[in-house]
Amino acid sequence: MRIEVVNLRAEAAAEVHRLATARALAVAGDERALAGVEGDGPWIAVARGNSIRRALGRRLLLVWRTAFEDAGGAIVESRLVPVAVDVSRVPRGRQRRGWIEAVLSELEPQVRARIDAATGDWCQSVGSVVGGFTSTRIARERAIAAAAASSAAQGVFQPGLFDRRAERARTQNAVAAADAQSAAAVRVEAFARSNALSPRPEDLLLVFVP
Repeated sequence: MRIEVVNLRAEAAAEVHRLATARALAVAGDERALAGVEGDGPWIAVARGNSIRRALGRRLLLVWRTAFEDAGGAIVESRLVPVAVDVSRVPRGRQRRGWIEAVLSELEPQVRARIDAATGDWCQSVGSVVGGFTSTRIARERAIAAAAASSAAQGVFQPGLFDRRAERARTQNAVAAADAQSAAAVRVEAFARSNALSPRPEDLLLVFVP
């Protein structure tokens, strides 16, 4: 049996760095807050500190999420995309929310086009990484199934006149090989489904107002 060795050291180091950075930014309650955003629509936050207001100036900061899902609808990869929108003024009081909704409705097609342009390379890398991982796992599972079948087929069998242990062992080996092939086929099908990624529509999560 031919064994392929794949060196994923660089990819593993990059993933460790990404996870460590993400966990350093995480705080208690983040998952509950994200669930609220996904269920209620985008949140609107008003900058209170002077430094943040100066940094924003006359701009709205929109935080979007772009993601890929598998055949079961589970998110496989996602990325946050910030978009700054210049505005001439920001109304105060009760008029603010209606004004923000009108601005977002008018600019949404342009913003989505900018997000698509900005995430093109990332989308390609997601397809490449997921496809490479899946093809490697499928090749491994098929190799395991082929090795099990070959071992069962090449086993030496000497039937006994009164002793049936060799015959029973051969039958057990054949059953085990068939089970291994069946399990490998199920895993191959699952991996193939997981490789069928589709992009989800971009979600607007947060609107930051000066």
